[in-house]
Amino acid sequence: MKTLVSVFTLAIASAALAGQPAVALQCGAAETVITRVKDRQEVYGELYARALVFAGAKERVAVVTLDIGTLGSDYAKVLLKGISDAAGIPADNILINPSHTHNAPGVDGRNMSPESRQWLADALAELVASAVGRLEPATLRYGRAPVQVGFNRRLMVDGHVTMEPNRKGAVVPWVDVLDVHGRNGQRMAVLFSHAAHPVIVHRSSNKIGPDFPGYAVKHLRRLLPKEGAPEGIFMFAQGCDGNINGYPLNGGLDKCEAAGLALATAVVQALADGKEIAPGPPQVRSLTISLPLQKPPPLAECKANLANQPDNKRYQGLLKLVESGQPPFKSLPMRALAIGDLCIVGCAGEMFAEYQLWLDHASPFKHTFALSYANGYAGYIGTADDYKLGPAGGYETWDHPTGNPPWLPLSPAAEKQARDGLLKLLTELKSQGASRVVRPLSDKPEPATK
Repeated sequence: MKTLVSVFTLAIASAALAGQPAVALQCGAAETVITRVKDRQEVYGELYARALVFAGAKERVAVVTLDIGTLGSDYAKVLLKGISDAAGIPADNILINPSHTHNAPGVDGRNMSPESRQWLADALAELVASAVGRLEPATLRYGRAPVQVGFNRRLMVDGHVTMEPNRKGAVVPWVDVLDVHGRNGQRMAVLFSHAAHPVIVHRSSNKIGPDFPGYAVKHLRRLLPKEGAPEGIFMFAQGCDGNINGYPLNGGLDKCEAAGLALATAVVQALADGKEIAPGPPQVRSLTISLPLQKPPPLAECKANLANQPDNKRYQGLLKLVESGQPPFKSLPMRALAIGDLCIVGCAGEMFAEYQLWLDHASPFKHTFALSYANGYAGYIGTADDYKLGPAGGYETWDHPTGNPPWLPLSPAAEKQARDGLLKLLTELKSQGASRVVRPLSDKPEPATK
């Protein structure tokens, strides 16, 4: 396995923090191909994993992005431990964000063999360890530019939500960009985030590939050259895309490349307009909340359903839940990493766009990246209005399982609890940054509420 490494030091004075001394930071970036050669199918583009590590005097934090569908929660724990052991970064200080490309393992029934899962775990551990290897001074810049490569995919037709473009529905019409430069002014890494399902290729091809995020990186390497070589490592992070499809769905390689070019062009604009930020020491905080599910069927109905289909795991789980008398809930893990006034927050859920739009105004940080699929998969997290539709809510909020048995839809009350949890996490992280103490919250779910 060949790992391409670009590792640097980040030393930035946080003099903007009144009354506080300058804080030296370090940064490293690396990338590697993760298209498994042994198991490889025909590809239209290589799959990559990329890492960006920040290190202060006491703490190290890492953001890892990879071209894959999703990571199950148990497998994510394996990856976090492997990275931690290899790179010397606490597992609680790592955020892994899949792009959710639908032409890769982890989605639509594409599963990795045990051998491939171990191979990827080893590859990510080596990747992040490489990014920690060498250190040099650098600066950070943040930028944002307008762009939209997809549409809201929840359209009400004849009283029922269908998966079609809803041009009046919520989208996140921008790209967030973190630009990291070395001491000599050379760009070392760019982390850019947009919210849209990478499904422009999807069923138009059986080939493996990264969809529009991969094409965006391809165009960035062309648009931002330096002395004939690519300048920096370009990392795509997936935003709150739960109800946004890249457009056009199943449109093919040409349409996908065009979307990638549009996104890359917006990233270039954001880089040109970006402003230097004064970061503080790396800070991390984690929180797991319990979101209430809707009321399960009555006991008699559960027994009747199971009698008709005794091998149905859903019916087995529902009966067990009803007999337990416990209120049903789903755990939603969250993790936030902060560098001064920049925050990267990720949820394991497939978050709807409305959460990112809200968080953009509610966050106590000046700049906030909001990511889905972080460190596991907890299913779709929609809005109260979507869950109030009941069966008319369609695929994401009624027909789709939550990610864990017993596959009940979330309660409309879940939206407020998810927002409250995010705001609590970021507010306490902001306060924690002032005191410079890194202390994650309990990883145990809070008591569920009816």
